[in-house]
Amino acid sequence: MSVEATIGEFLTGILPRLRDDRSLPSWPPDCFAVCLALLKRTGAYAKLLQDWPPDRHASEGLAKWTTSVQETGNEWRDGWSSWTPNTELTTAWQRVCDSFGAALGGLSADRALCEALFKLVVVADEASEGTGAPEDPEEDDAFLRASRDALRSRATLGDEIDPTRLRILPRMHTPQNGLTDRSLSLYLSLCEAGEVTPHWLSTPFLQHESLNLLLIPWPAEVLVSQFRDVTNAANMALPDRFGYFTYDISNQCEDLAGCVEALYAEAKRNLGRIDGVVLPELSLTDQQFRDLRDILPPDCFIVAGVGGADKQGRGENEVRLSFPPMDVLRQKKHHPWKLNESQIVQYGLGGVLTPSLDWWEYADLAERSLRFVAINQDLVICALVCEDLARPDPVANIVRTVGPNLVIALLMDGPQTRERWAARYATVLADDPGCSVLSLTSIGMARLSRPEAGPNRSNVVALWKDAFKGATEIELPPGFAAIAVSLSVRYREEFTADGRGDDGKAAFPILSGTHPIADPRRR
Repeated sequence: MSVEATIGEFLTGILPRLRDDRSLPSWPPDCFAVCLALLKRTGAYAKLLQDWPPDRHASEGLAKWTTSVQETGNEWRDGWSSWTPNTELTTAWQRVCDSFGAALGGLSADRALCEALFKLVVVADEASEGTGAPEDPEEDDAFLRASRDALRSRATLGDEIDPTRLRILPRMHTPQNGLTDRSLSLYLSLCEAGEVTPHWLSTPFLQHESLNLLLIPWPAEVLVSQFRDVTNAANMALPDRFGYFTYDISNQCEDLAGCVEALYAEAKRNLGRIDGVVLPELSLTDQQFRDLRDILPPDCFIVAGVGGADKQGRGENEVRLSFPPMDVLRQKKHHPWKLNESQIVQYGLGGVLTPSLDWWEYADLAERSLRFVAINQDLVICALVCEDLARPDPVANIVRTVGPNLVIALLMDGPQTRERWAARYATVLADDPGCSVLSLTSIGMARLSRPEAGPNRSNVVALWKDAFKGATEIELPPGFAAIAVSLSVRYREEFTADGRGDDGKAAFPILSGTHPIADPRRR
C-alpha cells in the first residue's frame, strides 16, 4: 500500500538541513526556490490565484499587496546578511514548518498555507531585483555582488540548495500569456536540475541603446561531397535502416579572416559601429575562429558555429561565444541532425547518402551546457544550434524559464522563410516568454536546398521574430556577402499573475534596419 509523501519530506529533499534546523533561509533565492518548488509540485498556486488578492474585498487591495511585498523585499535585500525577518515573514514561514506532517495532496485546500508560501515567494523575488546584471563601477550593493559571486562559482543563485536538486537563475521575461509557475516572478527563475548545466555570465559589454550585428552567411558554397557516410567507422550500432554521416568543413576558403575583416570594415563604414559578428552552424574550423578573434577588435563580440572531428572521427559541432574580456565560451550542440529521405532529396545528397535510410549526424553530444551572457543591465543573449531551437528538452525549457532577451539560433538549413520550421519555433519563444529570435543559415546551404514544391528563395538566409511583429525574412541580395542588422530596444511593463509590475523594465530587441554588405575588395 503506497503512502502519500508529506510536505516535510518534499521540502527536506530540497533543503536537507530542514530536518534539524527549520529556520527561514536567510538568502532570498533559497527561500524563493523552496517555497515555489512546493507550489509548483502541487499546482496549488492556480487555485490560490482564482480568488485574489488576499484583501480583495478591501479598498486598494491589490495596491496594498504590491506595496507590502515590495517594501518587505527591499528590507530583506538591504540587510540580508544580518537581517532579522519581520513578524509577517516569520509567521508565514512558521506556518510552512507546522505543515511538515501534512500530505502533499492536501496543500491546495489549505488556503492559509498557500498564502504563506506565496508571500515568501514574491517577497524573495522582489528582494532579488537586478540579479544577473553586469558589475557597475558605481554600484554599492552587497546583494548584487553576492549574487554575481554565486552565479560565477556555482552556476546558480542558490546558497544552501545544492544545484543537483534545483537551480535558481535570474529572469529577464515573465510570460504574459497562460498561467504556470513562470508567471509568478519577475526577477528569479526556478530550473529543475537536469542533464544540462546552465551558466550565467555577465560583462558590461554594450554601452549603447542599440545593437548592430554583422551576419555573415558563410560558406558561400556547400558541396555534396562534404557529406560523408561514416556508418562503418562509427563506434555505434543501430538497425540497418539507419546510418551515420559527418560534414567536412576543411575545404572551405582559407582567406576567411581576410574576408571577414573587409566585411567588418565596410559594415562599420556604413553603420558607424558593429557590436557583434554572427556566423552559422558549422561555418568555421577551430583555427578560423581563432583567426577571426585575432583580427576583430575586442569591442566586437563573435557568435559562431565551429566544427571539426575528434580523434575517433566523431564530428564536433558547437557554438563559440567570445565577449572580451571574458574567456571564449564553448557550448556543444545538444541534438544530432537527422536526415530523412525528403531532406536528402531536398539537398541533393542521394549520391553519398542512400535516401532509403535515415541518417544521424555522428557528433559528440556529451557535456551538455547552456550559456546566458548578460551584456548590459537589460540585455541577455543565448545561442542555440539548429535542433536545439525546436526540442523542448533538454535546453529549450530552460530558455523559456529564464526568458533571455535575444536568442541567436545558428543553423545549417535551407532558406529561413516564414513557413519553415525555424519560424514556427521562433514564434513560440516570442509569444512565451517574449524572447526576440534571430536564426541564421549559410547561403551555401540555402542554395543547396531544392524544395519539391514552390519557389526556392535561397537568398533568405536569416529570419527575425520578436513579440511585436510577425516573422521578418532577411535576404542576401545578389552580389553581397553579408547583412548588417540594427536592433533597437523597446521597453514594456510585464506583470506577474498576482499583479506586480516591473515598472516597464522588460527589454525587447526590435529589428530596426537591414543593410546588405558587399566585399569591398571585389569592387
